[in-house]
Order: sequence, then C-alpha cells, then structure tokens
Amino acid sequence: MTALAQVLQSRGMEVLGSDTDEKFFTDEVLEKLGIKVIEGFDEKNIPIDVDLVVVSAAYLGQGVKNSEVEQVKKQGLPLLTYPQILGMLFQEKYGIAVAGTHGKSTITAMLGLVLEKAGLDPTVIVGTKVLQWQSNARVGRSQYLVAEADEYRNNFLYYSPQVLVLTSLEYDHPDFFKDFQEYKETFIRLIRKIPSDGFIVANREDEQVRKVVKQAKCRVIEYTAEQSGIKLKIPGQHNLLNASAALTTAHQLGVKAQTIEKALADFQGTSRRFEIKGEKKGILLIDDYAHHPTEIQATLKAAKEFYSQKKIWAIFQPHTFSRTKALLKDFGAAFGQADEVIILDIYGSAREKSGQVHAQDLVREIKKYFRSKATKGFQKVIYIPTIEKAAEYLKKQAKAGQVILTMGAGDVWKLSTALLF
Repeated sequence: MTALAQVLQSRGMEVLGSDTDEKFFTDEVLEKLGIKVIEGFDEKNIPIDVDLVVVSAAYLGQGVKNSEVEQVKKQGLPLLTYPQILGMLFQEKYGIAVAGTHGKSTITAMLGLVLEKAGLDPTVIVGTKVLQWQSNARVGRSQYLVAEADEYRNNFLYYSPQVLVLTSLEYDHPDFFKDFQEYKETFIRLIRKIPSDGFIVANREDEQVRKVVKQAKCRVIEYTAEQSGIKLKIPGQHNLLNASAALTTAHQLGVKAQTIEKALADFQGTSRRFEIKGEKKGILLIDDYAHHPTEIQATLKAAKEFYSQKKIWAIFQPHTFSRTKALLKDFGAAFGQADEVIILDIYGSAREKSGQVHAQDLVREIKKYFRSKATKGFQKVIYIPTIEKAAEYLKKQAKAGQVILTMGAGDVWKLSTALLF
C-alpha cells in the first residue's frame, strides 16, 4: 500500500490514509514524502471530498469488519483494492510480474536495480524495503513496471503483464486455496494471460514450474542457479537462483551482461531477507521473513554455510493458524540446521484471530523429527509465548560468537530490536 501511495503521489494526486498503530519502516517512507497517516480506524477519517478509496484486501472479505470500509460503502464512494489499482498500472506499462511461492521480493528488487543501472528508469513495486533505495518502491518515468505479484486471493489475475518471472510452486495460503491443485490452477490462469509476443522466465530447478509453464502461449526461457556465476553480497544457494532469474530477464530485455553483473554484485539485499540487524556482546543478530517450511530450510542452510563455526539459534514465529496446521509436518522437518530452536506463539492476521493449532504442537513436531533422525539436540526445542519473554531468555542464554536468527512474517523482527537495546 505504501509503494502504491508513492506511485500515485508522483502523479500529482493528494494521498492520505489510515493504518493500525503498529510501527513499520513504511512509516518513515510516508513521513519523508509528507503523506499523512492517521493511526487507528474511524469512520470520521473518510474525507467528504475524496475521489477514490483504496483498501488493502486484508480489510475485506468474510468475517472482517472495518469501520472505514463500512463508511465508504455507506457514502457510496468509489472503492478499489490494492491489486485492482496495480492492475490499472499494468495496463499502462510494459509490465514485468514476479510470481511464485518463494523469492518474489528479492527477484523484484534485483531486477529493478539492474534496470535502474541500465538507465531504463523503471517503476518498481516490492513487498519490502530495498536497502539501496531505503524504500519499497522506485518511481520511474519509463514504460517499464516491475512488480511483485501475489497469488493470495487470486490477486495477480488483475494484472496484465508482458513478462512473467515464475520462481517456484509449493502449496501455501491454505485459508484460501483448498489444496495444491487449486493453488497451481491460479498460476496456470496467470501463465495463459501472458501474450504471444511476451515471454516467461521460469525456474528449471522446480518440477512444478516446469509442468505449469507448458500451458504458456509465449516463449519460455528457463534459468538455474549455476547460470549466474556472480559473487553476491547476500548468502545462500536460493539467492544465486534469484540472481539467475533477474539476470535472465534483464538479458531478454537487452541489458548488457556487464551492467547486469555489476548491479547484482552490488545488490545489498532487502529488509527482512537475511538482514543483519547488528551485533551485541559478540552475538550476531539476523532477521528473515521466512514463514514457509522451504524458506526456513533455505535460510538456515545459508546461515550454517556462512557461519559454519558458530552456534545458530533459530527463533520462529509461526504465521497464521491455517498455514501452521496445513504444513505442520513440513514445519517440523524444517529446523534441522539449527542448534537451538525457540517457537513463539502463532501470529494471526486480520482474518484469523484463532485456530485449531497451537505453537506447542509445532514444538512437539520438531522434537519428533529430531528423534527420528537420532540427533542429540531434540531437547533444545522450546516454546516461549512472547517476544518479550524470548528476549529475556536469550539475554541470559546466548553467548558471544553465536548467531540469533529470527524468522517469520509477523512482528518477530521486534526481537532483534529488543536484543540490540
């Protein structure tokens, strides 16, 4: 929503909005741009003379009530969702959509940076802060639009891209997609939308991606991690794969190899993607958005490779009850590279305040996995309900020379902040 606010403001529109009182990096971005944000939701926040109201999909749908949305409907004001507005931008531009279960934010940021360095002046919309821009958006004046395309609620079907980058396919968002087949079907619908004169950049290492791109009516160019050959500042095999996706796409758009390689080698990363938060008393603090079992495995693998001699603490905050329940066994097997694991309470959402699973169920599942592998470390998995209590525990237990890695899509990032101060 903040990225969209920046793009709309750049077109001379007056933009204001409201949000919860929770603090994010986006607050600084909006303040710098002079975009007014009201804390809390109240029907009085809706101006009489507003031309259009754009709402996050989080505040629409069954069982979700928002006083401002109700007021907008009562006033009969035009109401559109974030994906609907982004869909309008895609219609105006040469759109490049980055979709898939994993890697979307990093690839979008990488590709955006490459096109910027090539002088193509793109508009870029990312799901997190790009460290080199200190923002989650770049407003350009050219025909190019690079945007992260989210599959949740079939959102990306509003978009009409010329180019699709497809990263990976694994079952996710079980609160919306009833099974993996339904999940894949929405990607197939997107693939069929790419025009014959467009192209798809597809991850050859992902079996499901290879299957679904057969439905394309345009050229399909495949990529693998080995293709990049670039030394990155950010660790992990998964990031080499991300770099290959950006490299392959930029090459197809006519960007010179030297420009691509230099931009990727300089890429500093994005917020909450293996982001080094700092060091306190010799303990390194890293924060990551990993909230799916495969992402947790990739992040821990990267940490173990990069800090092979250090003890790795994994602090995980499960995100949504439906995802935790649906992927419980996969989550249980995801922490094999960690030396000690702390599981926090499940972070719900605007749609899910409770569910049929508890964080302690995940602790049991991880212990079960460690026992099955006959490792000695299964007793090192504990449940601590809150960030505050976890901070207290780690201040006593963690030692110099160790790494604390916080993971999750909720507010677990606050833990590294608490430990630094």
